[in-house]
Amino acid sequence: MKFSERDEELRLLVRLYAGTAQGRGAVVFTNGPVGCGKTALLQAFAGRVKEEGGLFLSLTAATSERLHLYGLIDQLVNAIRAAGMTADPLAAEEIGVTVSAGDHPRTPRIPLGLLQRVSRTICELAERGPLVLGVDDVHFADEPSLQCLRYLIRRIDSSAVLIIMNESSCHERELAALHAETLHLPYCHRVRLAPLTLSGTADQLTRRLGAVRSPRSAEAWSDISGGNPLLLNALVEDHLIEDQLAADGAPARVNPEPGESFRHAFLRCLHRGEPSMLAAARALAVLGDSASPSLVGDFLGVDATSVRRCLADLNAAGLLLDLRFRHERARQAVLDGITPDRLPLLHGRAAELLHASGASARAVAEQLMATHDPVKASWRVGILREAAREAIHLGEITQSVDYLRHASGICEDAAQEAGVAAALADAQWLVDPVKAARYLPRLSHLVTTGALTGGEAMVPVRHLMWRGDFAQAETLLDIVESESGQTGAGGGTGGGTGGGGPKRTAAPVDVRIGRLWLSFVNPGLAKDTRTTAGPEGPSAATHPISLMTLLNVTATLVGDGEEFQGADHVLHRTDADSPLTPALFALLFLIQTSRPEEAVRWSDRLLREPWIRHVPMRRAMFETIRSAAALRGGDAAAAGESARTALEQITSAAWGVAVGLPLALAIRAATERRDFDAVMPYLNTAVPPVMFDTPFALPYLQALGRYHLAMGRPHTALTNFQSCGELMRQWGADSPELADWRKDAVAALVAMRQAGRARTLLEEQISLLGDGRSRHRGIALRRLAAISAAPDRQSLLTEAIRILADCGDQFELRRAQSDLAAATVPDRPGAAREGLDARTAGKFPAPGRRRFDFAHDIPPAENPGRTRPPAPYSVRNAGGGTDDEKAVPPQLAELTDAERRVGSLAAAGCTNREIAIQLFITVSTVEQHLTKIYRKLKVRSRSGLPVELLAFNDLPCFPNGG
Repeated sequence: MKFSERDEELRLLVRLYAGTAQGRGAVVFTNGPVGCGKTALLQAFAGRVKEEGGLFLSLTAATSERLHLYGLIDQLVNAIRAAGMTADPLAAEEIGVTVSAGDHPRTPRIPLGLLQRVSRTICELAERGPLVLGVDDVHFADEPSLQCLRYLIRRIDSSAVLIIMNESSCHERELAALHAETLHLPYCHRVRLAPLTLSGTADQLTRRLGAVRSPRSAEAWSDISGGNPLLLNALVEDHLIEDQLAADGAPARVNPEPGESFRHAFLRCLHRGEPSMLAAARALAVLGDSASPSLVGDFLGVDATSVRRCLADLNAAGLLLDLRFRHERARQAVLDGITPDRLPLLHGRAAELLHASGASARAVAEQLMATHDPVKASWRVGILREAAREAIHLGEITQSVDYLRHASGICEDAAQEAGVAAALADAQWLVDPVKAARYLPRLSHLVTTGALTGGEAMVPVRHLMWRGDFAQAETLLDIVESESGQTGAGGGTGGGTGGGGPKRTAAPVDVRIGRLWLSFVNPGLAKDTRTTAGPEGPSAATHPISLMTLLNVTATLVGDGEEFQGADHVLHRTDADSPLTPALFALLFLIQTSRPEEAVRWSDRLLREPWIRHVPMRRAMFETIRSAAALRGGDAAAAGESARTALEQITSAAWGVAVGLPLALAIRAATERRDFDAVMPYLNTAVPPVMFDTPFALPYLQALGRYHLAMGRPHTALTNFQSCGELMRQWGADSPELADWRKDAVAALVAMRQAGRARTLLEEQISLLGDGRSRHRGIALRRLAAISAAPDRQSLLTEAIRILADCGDQFELRRAQSDLAAATVPDRPGAAREGLDARTAGKFPAPGRRRFDFAHDIPPAENPGRTRPPAPYSVRNAGGGTDDEKAVPPQLAELTDAERRVGSLAAAGCTNREIAIQLFITVSTVEQHLTKIYRKLKVRSRSGLPVELLAFNDLPCFPNGG
């Protein structure tokens, strides 16, 4: 048999054996950790002795026979007889010794005659030829047999006898007497076998697997086996089995993977060591990463010195690496070796010790989870809730939910149970808001009855707002507000008390933030909400606010009133313990201040954080912000990818009323790339009807309008844009900050050749914006230039360029510069840059000459092979004019554009619900439009609608869903 790194030891044995031929006896103690090849070395040497005609007598001690007196002497007698020699001089019955005697409480006094006979018999046998006596696991030998060996060793110096004794280094203390009496003798030698080095491991792998392994591969084998030859050979056996399976069709593994052979070998090593080693290994397996020598000592009830000695032996054998198992399969093998009824008790003991020692909440929680113990204790619930928060910070949201579920079953009272239920719903919301909604009925009831109080009572309020159940959210908010001592907008009264002890109430800031969010997601409420102003500001908005403003105010409130100190400052401080609202506001602030590239970089950085990347809801939010930043920066491809990722993290139903935002970004990104095939899945995504009562409908309708405009359906596009305006007017918040729908409507009107209406809208937009140098004003001026006469066009574009340059919006600035170049090049070549501010002149290359129209707002297709949309649809009168009134039949002149669109679909046979779906408005809005149409046209039903209305429909209608 071939060995690795054992050649020196084998040569020593061969040399000593050669000396026995000259009558020189010798003794060798082979010492080493369990599994390090002592037995294999002895067997290899025995083979060489037998090949040379020598006599090799093999004895093996066992722990199970340790208390059976003279066990090795009995084996020696049998070995001599098996070799064909007489053993009569050693017949035990002749000297009154019972070889198979039972357990003896004390070491017996060995008859001198027996000691002499054993020594004389061995020496006489050696006179016939060299004799080798091999004793394996001598540390397990019974005391009488050890006394016989000690007596024999002192008398073989002139005999042809070589005695080899294998001993485990962890049992040296049990052989102290034997060592003391023999190791000082000149013919006694001691050999120490250590685990294989990396080089030895590589050599052994080459011998066993027939191929030279790379250093990195050998390192992996060495790391798992610890250089222990027994474990290494077991790993090789598992690998060969895997190779056989691979030959049968299963995928082959490149790196070593412990299997059954490794598991059995690992347990063999433990059971062949001292019992304290097995106990220490089990303690380490149960305690896991929290283990320390002192904790192991407390767990086992022994002193730290004994623990350190056991750990040193386990490390020397390659079974451990410091306080850790080298592979999880090794730890699992130890745990599997503990009986099922005892293992939960050990985990319970570990949980108590870890809690008392101040270990992390997660370490204690893992032990509690493994106990399956229904014992109710307040400290256990607290630990599990803290562990759940720590898990969320690490991005392990599923584990957090598991902790809270376990805690929900061991609560001591109703108040504690209510708090855990709220925390569980909040954690589940981060994974899937749809699943979290299952907790809402119970949580709402708990708030109503006063069982759920404090900040936890705001959990169902937030979740109800996310789902669009604003009435129920307001009812609960009124209760929470009343209990916190504030006056709610709805004047609600508080619920019942929750039991004994001081009642917890929600912090005023939580209630104020809840009011702000309710005012934002339900703008209709703001019209009836009065202002409650104080030193700290309003508790609710008196009119709808933009998402930017909402996040700004919320960030200020959660920051204890600290003013915004810059986006970079906020984002640098963002971590798992900080609220997300300031970070979201900071990213939006970068976008709004025309720094989209910075917003993208910061989004990428935050998305690499595990507490965001591995938490679906958080990642979806930040991917949405990244999409908006990329779209503002003109990178439609990146924007589309981020929007797609956001929609893949959670289902569209889980997005609640906010689904309009990621859908809008995805539709806009695909439209700007002219990838119209990619738009269809997003158009087919169902959205909740209640979304159209929230600001999230505005970007969605704008995106739909842009898509229809690009597809050559300007009437449909205009309807979408005007729907935005109608919603905002209903809310009393027709502001470009909330949604700049007029600039999009102008593009649709221009495509319809209705320049007069387009100019009216733009002038209205500019009037609303005032004289400020805002980005929206710059865009409006650029669009106004597009439909203005040549003499006015250049001055309008020049002003637009200056405003956009001041605002820092590079994307819109490039568009304005391109428009100016197109407007000036035909008249005066070389004058394209005239009128530009010195700060922007020469910053961007002048684009080539192009047709001057609003199609410039949609970049050319990235893939020329994609299906191109049809040419823009236009409505002209018989004389070819473009005046708005001339394009509309006289009997329909009184109808608004929205009414014409609704009337056209009604005339085509669509039901009210089908019209609402086609135009992305509510059924109630359809009914209101039809009532006005009937009154203006003096008809009683849709059967009386004039056929001229069909001219205003550029979408197909399939009555009854046909």
